[in-house]
Amino acid sequence: MAHVREVQRKKAPNGIAFEVHWREGDRKMQRTFTVKREAERFALKVEDTKASGDITAPLAKNFKTFREVAAASFEASRSSLKAGTLVQYENLFDKKILPRFGSRRISTITGQDVERWVADLTRDGLAPNTVHNHYVLLNKVFRYAMRHRLISFNPCDGVELPKNVPSADFAPVFLTAKQADALAAQLKDYAPLETLTRFAAYTGLRAAEITGLRVRDVNFTAGHIEVRQTVKRLGGEWTVGTPKSKRSTRNVPLLNRDLIAALKLHLLRHPHSGDPDALFWPGRSNGSRRLDWTRPVDLGGVLKYYMRPAAERAGIPTTIRFHDLRHTCASLMFAAGFKPYEVSRWMGHASVATTDGIYAHLYPSDYNEQIARFEAFVAEA
Repeated sequence: MAHVREVQRKKAPNGIAFEVHWREGDRKMQRTFTVKREAERFALKVEDTKASGDITAPLAKNFKTFREVAAASFEASRSSLKAGTLVQYENLFDKKILPRFGSRRISTITGQDVERWVADLTRDGLAPNTVHNHYVLLNKVFRYAMRHRLISFNPCDGVELPKNVPSADFAPVFLTAKQADALAAQLKDYAPLETLTRFAAYTGLRAAEITGLRVRDVNFTAGHIEVRQTVKRLGGEWTVGTPKSKRSTRNVPLLNRDLIAALKLHLLRHPHSGDPDALFWPGRSNGSRRLDWTRPVDLGGVLKYYMRPAAERAGIPTTIRFHDLRHTCASLMFAAGFKPYEVSRWMGHASVATTDGIYAHLYPSDYNEQIARFEAFVAEA
Protein backbone atom coordinates (compact mmCIF):
# COMPACT_ATOMS: atom_id res chain seq x y z
CA MET A 1 0.00 0.00 0.00
CA ALA A 2 1.29 3.49 -0.86
CA HIS A 3 1.35 6.12 1.85
CA VAL A 4 2.28 9.81 1.99
CA ARG A 5 4.70 11.15 4.57
CA GLU A 6 5.49 14.78 5.34
CA VAL A 7 9.22 15.51 5.66
CA GLN A 8 11.46 18.53 6.23
CA ARG A 9 13.39 19.69 3.14
CA LYS A 10 15.37 22.90 3.07
CA LYS A 11 15.01 23.39 -0.68
CA ALA A 12 11.26 22.78 -0.70
CA PRO A 13 8.74 25.65 -0.43
CA ASN A 14 8.16 26.42 3.23
CA GLY A 15 10.77 23.74 4.03
CA ILE A 16 8.20 20.94 3.70
CA ALA A 17 7.96 18.12 1.10
CA PHE A 18 5.79 15.03 0.73
CA GLU A 19 7.20 11.57 0.10
CA VAL A 20 5.17 8.71 -1.35
CA HIS A 21 6.44 5.33 -0.15
CA TRP A 22 5.47 1.89 -1.41
CA ARG A 23 6.97 -1.55 -2.05
CA GLU A 24 7.57 -3.37 -5.32
CA GLY A 25 8.36 -6.92 -4.30
CA ASP A 26 11.25 -6.72 -1.85
CA ARG A 27 12.28 -3.23 -2.94
CA LYS A 28 11.31 0.02 -1.29
CA MET A 29 10.18 2.65 -3.77
CA GLN A 30 9.84 6.39 -3.23
CA ARG A 31 8.80 9.56 -5.04
CA THR A 32 8.96 13.11 -3.60
CA PHE A 33 6.54 15.98 -4.27
CA THR A 34 6.39 19.59 -3.07
CA VAL A 35 2.58 19.72 -3.14
CA LYS A 36 0.56 17.40 -0.91
CA ARG A 37 -2.34 17.05 -3.37
CA GLU A 38 0.06 15.84 -6.11
CA ALA A 39 1.57 13.32 -3.70
CA GLU A 40 -1.88 11.98 -2.81
CA ARG A 41 -2.86 11.66 -6.47
CA PHE A 42 0.35 9.83 -7.21
CA ALA A 43 -0.27 7.44 -4.29
CA LEU A 44 -3.67 6.62 -5.82
CA LYS A 45 -1.97 5.98 -9.16
CA VAL A 46 0.41 3.54 -7.48
CA GLU A 47 -2.55 1.72 -5.91
CA ASP A 48 -4.39 1.55 -9.23
CA THR A 49 -1.30 0.17 -10.94
CA LYS A 50 -0.92 -2.51 -8.29
CA ALA A 51 -4.61 -3.40 -8.53
CA SER A 52 -4.34 -3.90 -12.31
CA GLY A 53 -1.46 -6.34 -11.82
CA ASP A 54 1.19 -4.13 -13.43
CA ILE A 55 4.52 -3.34 -11.79
CA THR A 56 5.05 0.05 -10.19
CA ALA A 57 8.84 0.30 -10.41
CA PRO A 58 8.73 2.46 -13.58
CA LEU A 59 6.77 5.09 -11.62
CA ALA A 60 9.88 5.90 -9.58
CA LYS A 61 11.37 9.12 -10.97
CA ASN A 62 15.06 8.17 -10.95
CA PHE A 63 14.61 4.82 -12.66
CA LYS A 64 17.21 2.83 -14.59
CA THR A 65 18.32 3.84 -18.07
CA PHE A 66 18.44 1.40 -20.95
CA ARG A 67 22.25 1.54 -20.84
CA GLU A 68 22.28 0.46 -17.17
CA VAL A 69 19.89 -2.43 -17.79
CA ALA A 70 21.83 -3.52 -20.89
CA ALA A 71 25.05 -3.60 -18.85
CA ALA A 72 23.35 -5.72 -16.18
CA SER A 73 21.96 -8.07 -18.84
CA PHE A 74 25.43 -8.51 -20.36
CA GLU A 75 26.96 -9.22 -16.98
CA ALA A 76 24.31 -11.82 -16.18
CA SER A 77 24.95 -13.75 -19.40
CA ARG A 78 28.71 -13.20 -19.63
CA SER A 79 29.61 -16.62 -18.22
CA SER A 80 27.44 -18.43 -20.77
CA LEU A 81 28.65 -16.51 -23.85
CA LYS A 82 31.84 -17.08 -25.78
CA ALA A 83 34.38 -14.29 -26.06
CA GLY A 84 33.69 -13.89 -29.77
CA THR A 85 29.95 -13.61 -29.19
CA LEU A 86 30.48 -10.94 -26.53
CA VAL A 87 32.65 -8.88 -28.88
CA GLN A 88 30.02 -9.14 -31.63
CA TYR A 89 27.26 -8.12 -29.22
CA GLU A 90 29.23 -5.13 -27.96
CA ASN A 91 29.91 -3.94 -31.51
CA LEU A 92 26.23 -4.11 -32.43
CA PHE A 93 25.21 -2.29 -29.25
CA ASP A 94 27.80 0.46 -29.61
CA LYS A 95 26.95 1.23 -33.24
CA LYS A 96 23.18 1.04 -33.53
CA ILE A 97 21.46 0.42 -30.19
CA LEU A 98 23.01 2.49 -27.42
CA PRO A 99 23.18 5.72 -29.47
CA ARG A 100 19.41 5.44 -29.92
CA PHE A 101 18.20 4.10 -26.57
CA GLY A 102 21.16 4.27 -24.15
CA SER A 103 20.19 7.44 -22.26
CA ARG A 104 16.43 6.73 -22.23
CA ARG A 105 14.71 5.53 -19.07
CA ILE A 106 13.91 1.95 -19.99
CA SER A 107 10.31 2.29 -18.80
CA THR A 108 9.66 5.11 -21.30
CA ILE A 109 10.59 3.16 -24.46
CA THR A 110 7.49 2.14 -26.42
CA GLY A 111 6.72 -0.29 -29.20
CA GLN A 112 6.41 2.67 -31.55
CA ASP A 113 9.96 3.71 -30.65
CA VAL A 114 11.23 0.24 -31.58
CA GLU A 115 9.24 0.26 -34.84
CA ARG A 116 10.80 3.60 -35.85
CA TRP A 117 14.25 2.26 -34.98
CA VAL A 118 13.72 -0.86 -37.14
CA ALA A 119 12.51 1.34 -40.01
CA ASP A 120 15.60 3.57 -39.68
CA LEU A 121 17.94 0.56 -39.73
CA THR A 122 16.29 -0.63 -42.94
CA ARG A 123 16.43 2.86 -44.43
CA ASP A 124 20.17 3.00 -43.61
CA GLY A 125 20.69 0.04 -45.92
CA LEU A 126 21.14 -2.75 -43.36
CA ALA A 127 20.25 -6.19 -44.70
CA PRO A 128 17.12 -7.83 -43.21
CA ASN A 129 19.24 -10.48 -41.50
CA THR A 130 21.40 -7.75 -39.90
CA VAL A 131 18.28 -5.92 -38.71
CA HIS A 132 17.11 -9.19 -37.15
CA ASN A 133 20.42 -9.55 -35.31
CA HIS A 134 20.10 -6.06 -33.84
CA TYR A 135 16.49 -6.69 -32.87
CA VAL A 136 17.39 -9.93 -31.07
CA LEU A 137 19.89 -8.08 -28.88
CA LEU A 138 17.45 -5.28 -28.12
CA ASN A 139 14.78 -7.82 -27.23
CA LYS A 140 17.25 -9.64 -24.99
CA VAL A 141 17.62 -6.53 -22.81
CA PHE A 142 13.87 -5.97 -22.56
CA ARG A 143 13.27 -9.62 -21.65
CA TYR A 144 15.87 -9.24 -18.90
CA ALA A 145 14.04 -6.14 -17.67
CA MET A 146 10.74 -8.05 -17.67
CA ARG A 147 12.21 -10.91 -15.62
CA HIS A 148 13.43 -8.46 -13.01
CA ARG A 149 10.18 -6.49 -12.99
CA LEU A 150 11.80 -3.31 -14.27
CA ILE A 151 9.12 -2.83 -16.94
CA SER A 152 5.52 -4.00 -17.21
CA PHE A 153 5.58 -4.79 -20.96
CA ASN A 154 8.12 -5.63 -23.65
CA PRO A 155 8.07 -2.97 -26.40
CA CYS A 156 9.63 -5.45 -28.83
CA ASP A 157 6.53 -7.65 -28.77
CA GLY A 158 4.55 -7.49 -31.99
CA VAL A 159 7.10 -5.40 -33.88
CA GLU A 160 7.19 -6.40 -37.55
CA LEU A 161 10.63 -7.07 -39.00
CA PRO A 162 11.73 -7.02 -42.64
CA LYS A 163 11.59 -10.41 -44.30
CA ASN A 164 14.86 -12.14 -44.98
CA VAL A 165 15.60 -12.38 -48.69
CA PRO A 166 18.68 -13.82 -50.40
CA SER A 167 21.28 -11.16 -51.15
CA ALA A 168 21.37 -10.40 -54.85
CA ASP A 169 25.15 -10.14 -54.88
CA PHE A 170 25.80 -13.35 -52.94
CA ALA A 171 26.32 -16.58 -54.82
CA PRO A 172 28.12 -19.43 -53.05
CA VAL A 173 30.74 -21.23 -55.11
CA PHE A 174 30.53 -25.03 -55.19
CA LEU A 175 33.67 -26.55 -56.65
CA THR A 176 33.89 -29.96 -58.24
CA ALA A 177 36.56 -32.35 -56.98
CA LYS A 178 38.56 -31.59 -60.13
CA GLN A 179 38.32 -27.82 -59.52
CA ALA A 180 39.29 -28.21 -55.85
CA ASP A 181 42.38 -30.18 -56.84
CA ALA A 182 43.21 -27.65 -59.58
CA LEU A 183 42.95 -24.79 -57.09
CA ALA A 184 45.21 -26.60 -54.64
CA ALA A 185 47.72 -27.45 -57.40
CA GLN A 186 48.11 -23.73 -58.16
CA LEU A 187 49.45 -23.31 -54.60
CA LYS A 188 52.12 -26.04 -54.69
CA ASP A 189 54.90 -23.43 -54.55
CA TYR A 190 53.49 -22.01 -51.31
CA ALA A 191 53.80 -24.91 -48.92
CA PRO A 192 51.80 -25.97 -47.04
CA LEU A 193 48.88 -24.08 -48.67
CA GLU A 194 48.33 -26.80 -51.28
CA THR A 195 47.61 -29.37 -48.57
CA LEU A 196 45.61 -26.88 -46.49
CA THR A 197 43.32 -26.11 -49.46
CA ARG A 198 42.60 -29.80 -50.09
CA PHE A 199 42.08 -30.30 -46.37
CA ALA A 200 39.45 -27.52 -46.26
CA ALA A 201 37.65 -28.83 -49.35
CA TYR A 202 37.60 -32.47 -48.20
CA THR A 203 36.80 -32.03 -44.49
CA GLY A 204 34.49 -28.99 -44.45
CA LEU A 205 35.92 -27.54 -41.24
CA ARG A 206 35.10 -23.91 -40.46
CA ALA A 207 37.89 -21.36 -40.73
CA ALA A 208 38.27 -20.98 -36.96
CA GLU A 209 38.36 -24.78 -36.57
CA ILE A 210 41.16 -25.07 -39.14
CA THR A 211 43.12 -22.25 -37.50
CA GLY A 212 42.73 -23.90 -34.08
CA LEU A 213 43.63 -27.41 -35.23
CA ARG A 214 46.41 -29.00 -33.13
CA VAL A 215 48.75 -31.89 -33.80
CA ARG A 216 46.76 -34.01 -31.33
CA ASP A 217 43.53 -33.40 -33.28
CA VAL A 218 44.70 -35.20 -36.45
CA ASN A 219 44.12 -38.83 -35.52
CA PHE A 220 45.53 -41.02 -38.27
CA THR A 221 44.91 -44.20 -36.26
CA ALA A 222 41.18 -43.56 -36.05
CA GLY A 223 41.12 -41.99 -39.51
CA HIS A 224 39.44 -38.76 -38.51
CA ILE A 225 39.92 -35.15 -37.43
CA GLU A 226 38.88 -34.34 -33.86
CA VAL A 227 37.34 -30.86 -33.80
CA ARG A 228 37.84 -29.65 -30.24
CA GLN A 229 39.29 -26.12 -30.44
CA THR A 230 38.92 -22.89 -32.41
CA VAL A 231 41.21 -19.91 -32.81
CA LYS A 232 39.94 -16.61 -34.19
CA ARG A 233 41.07 -13.00 -34.17
CA LEU A 234 39.08 -10.83 -31.74
CA GLY A 235 39.93 -7.20 -31.18
CA GLY A 236 43.19 -7.64 -33.06
CA GLU A 237 44.35 -10.60 -30.95
CA TRP A 238 44.16 -14.35 -31.50
CA THR A 239 41.74 -15.94 -29.06
CA VAL A 240 41.40 -19.65 -28.28
CA GLY A 241 37.85 -20.92 -27.91
CA THR A 242 35.59 -23.93 -28.34
CA PRO A 243 33.58 -25.02 -31.40
CA LYS A 244 30.44 -23.11 -32.36
CA SER A 245 27.96 -25.45 -30.66
CA LYS A 246 27.73 -28.79 -28.89
CA ARG A 247 27.28 -30.62 -32.20
CA SER A 248 30.25 -28.74 -33.63
CA THR A 249 32.50 -30.71 -31.27
CA ARG A 250 32.81 -33.72 -33.53
CA ASN A 251 34.96 -36.23 -35.40
CA VAL A 252 35.27 -35.68 -39.15
CA PRO A 253 36.43 -38.66 -41.27
CA LEU A 254 39.38 -38.38 -43.64
CA LEU A 255 37.83 -39.70 -46.84
CA ASN A 256 40.66 -39.11 -49.32
CA ARG A 257 43.80 -41.28 -49.26
CA ASP A 258 45.86 -38.71 -51.17
CA LEU A 259 44.94 -36.13 -48.55
CA ILE A 260 45.90 -38.51 -45.75
CA ALA A 261 49.32 -39.05 -47.37
CA ALA A 262 49.80 -35.29 -47.77
CA LEU A 263 48.87 -34.69 -44.12
CA LYS A 264 51.37 -37.31 -42.94
CA LEU A 265 54.09 -35.69 -45.04
CA HIS A 266 53.13 -32.29 -43.62
CA LEU A 267 53.46 -33.68 -40.11
CA LEU A 268 56.92 -35.09 -40.88
CA ARG A 269 58.04 -31.57 -41.86
CA HIS A 270 56.40 -30.02 -38.79
CA PRO A 271 59.18 -28.79 -36.44
CA HIS A 272 56.93 -29.28 -33.38
CA SER A 273 55.26 -32.56 -34.36
CA GLY A 274 56.21 -34.05 -30.99
CA ASP A 275 54.12 -31.45 -29.14
CA PRO A 276 50.46 -32.56 -29.20
CA ASP A 277 49.31 -29.02 -28.37
CA ALA A 278 51.24 -27.36 -31.22
CA LEU A 279 49.12 -25.76 -33.94
CA PHE A 280 48.92 -28.05 -36.98
CA TRP A 281 49.00 -25.26 -39.61
CA PRO A 282 51.68 -22.54 -39.51
CA GLY A 283 51.20 -18.83 -39.92
CA ARG A 284 53.65 -16.45 -41.54
CA SER A 285 55.97 -13.88 -40.05
CA ASN A 286 54.82 -10.27 -40.23
CA GLY A 287 55.82 -8.67 -43.52
CA SER A 288 57.24 -11.85 -45.04
CA ARG A 289 56.32 -15.21 -46.49
CA ARG A 290 58.51 -17.09 -44.03
CA LEU A 291 56.60 -19.78 -42.16
CA ASP A 292 56.14 -19.19 -38.44
CA TRP A 293 54.95 -22.37 -36.72
CA THR A 294 54.21 -20.48 -33.49
CA ARG A 295 51.61 -18.19 -35.14
CA PRO A 296 48.06 -19.16 -36.18
CA VAL A 297 47.41 -19.24 -39.91
CA ASP A 298 45.56 -16.14 -41.12
CA LEU A 299 43.03 -17.60 -43.55
CA GLY A 300 41.80 -14.14 -44.53
CA GLY A 301 45.29 -13.36 -45.79
CA VAL A 302 45.54 -16.78 -47.44
CA LEU A 303 42.34 -16.06 -49.36
CA LYS A 304 43.36 -12.56 -50.44
CA TYR A 305 47.00 -13.04 -51.34
CA TYR A 306 47.11 -16.67 -52.45
CA MET A 307 43.79 -18.39 -53.04
CA ARG A 308 42.00 -15.81 -55.21
CA PRO A 309 45.02 -15.29 -57.50
CA ALA A 310 45.26 -19.09 -57.72
CA ALA A 311 41.55 -19.29 -58.56
CA GLU A 312 42.06 -16.85 -61.42
CA ARG A 313 44.91 -18.94 -62.80
CA ALA A 314 42.78 -22.10 -62.50
CA GLY A 315 39.76 -20.54 -64.21
CA ILE A 316 37.66 -20.58 -61.02
CA PRO A 317 35.43 -17.61 -60.03
CA THR A 318 37.57 -15.11 -58.09
CA THR A 319 34.53 -14.30 -55.91
CA ILE A 320 35.29 -17.49 -54.02
CA ARG A 321 35.34 -17.19 -50.22
CA PHE A 322 37.24 -19.48 -47.90
CA HIS A 323 33.87 -20.64 -46.53
CA ASP A 324 33.02 -21.88 -50.04
CA LEU A 325 35.48 -24.74 -49.49
CA ARG A 326 33.16 -25.85 -46.67
CA HIS A 327 30.21 -25.67 -49.08
CA THR A 328 32.29 -27.63 -51.58
CA CYS A 329 32.86 -30.42 -49.06
CA ALA A 330 29.14 -30.77 -48.39
CA SER A 331 28.33 -30.82 -52.11
CA LEU A 332 30.94 -33.53 -52.73
CA MET A 333 29.55 -35.64 -49.88
CA PHE A 334 26.03 -35.45 -51.29
CA ALA A 335 27.32 -36.24 -54.79
CA ALA A 336 29.05 -39.30 -53.31
CA GLY A 337 25.70 -40.50 -51.96
CA PHE A 338 26.09 -39.79 -48.25
CA LYS A 339 22.87 -39.35 -46.27
CA PRO A 340 21.85 -35.90 -44.97
CA TYR A 341 22.17 -36.99 -41.32
CA GLU A 342 25.77 -38.11 -41.97
CA VAL A 343 26.68 -34.85 -43.69
CA SER A 344 24.97 -32.87 -40.93
CA ARG A 345 26.99 -34.64 -38.23
CA TRP A 346 30.33 -34.24 -40.04
CA MET A 347 29.68 -30.60 -40.90
CA GLY A 348 28.80 -29.86 -37.27
CA HIS A 349 25.39 -28.35 -38.00
CA ALA A 350 22.98 -27.77 -35.12
CA SER A 351 20.50 -30.19 -36.72
CA VAL A 352 19.68 -31.98 -39.96
CA ALA A 353 17.16 -29.18 -40.58
CA THR A 354 20.08 -26.75 -40.87
CA THR A 355 21.76 -28.99 -43.43
CA ASP A 356 18.49 -29.36 -45.32
CA GLY A 357 17.96 -25.59 -45.41
CA ILE A 358 21.40 -24.94 -46.91
CA TYR A 359 21.99 -27.92 -49.18
CA ALA A 360 18.57 -29.37 -50.10
CA HIS A 361 19.13 -28.39 -53.76
CA LEU A 362 22.17 -30.69 -53.83
CA TYR A 363 20.35 -33.85 -52.79
CA PRO A 364 20.54 -36.62 -55.43
CA SER A 365 17.41 -36.94 -57.56
CA ASP A 366 17.82 -40.56 -58.66
CA TYR A 367 14.62 -42.27 -57.47
CA ASN A 368 15.17 -45.71 -59.03
CA GLU A 369 15.57 -47.37 -55.63
CA GLN A 370 12.41 -45.74 -54.28
CA ILE A 371 10.48 -46.60 -57.45
CA ALA A 372 11.44 -50.28 -57.23
CA ARG A 373 10.53 -50.42 -53.55
CA PHE A 374 7.14 -48.74 -54.11
CA GLU A 375 6.25 -50.95 -57.12
CA ALA A 376 7.13 -54.07 -55.12
CA PHE A 377 4.86 -52.93 -52.29
CA VAL A 378 1.97 -52.17 -54.67
CA ALA A 379 2.37 -55.53 -56.40
CA GLU A 380 2.22 -57.37 -53.08
CA ALA A 381 -0.78 -55.37 -51.92
